[in-house]
Amino acid sequence: MTFTSLLTDSVTLQTAYSSQNSFLDWTYTYSSASTTTKCRLTPISSYERIDPEGRFIDIRYFAYFESGASINEGDRLIHGNETLIVKECIIDAESHHKEAYLAEVTIWLI
Repeated sequence: MTFTSLLTDSVTLQTAYSSQNSFLDWTYTYSSASTTTKCRLTPISSYERIDPEGRFIDIRYFAYFESGASINEGDRLIHGNETLIVKECIIDAESHHKEAYLAEVTIWLI
């Protein structure tokens, strides 16, 4: 069994771009051209989401990607009907693969 054969999930990746507006607030836009990328998504339990101070953090998934995947902090992933944002992206010590912590993007309707 190879590492690539374990990447059974397919996500649409949208690259994040940031800029400052006239009020010096940072704004983020995402590329209109998206790429489909193979990965392995693993849900994180509520126990694993508790930070050292005992508060829940917003991380919902842990993902594995091939080392050549073009994924960075702030990028957006679409998996089925869920939109996820990359909170942290880590390349392992041997440059074998990338790992990412993903949070759900929620839209509040008022």
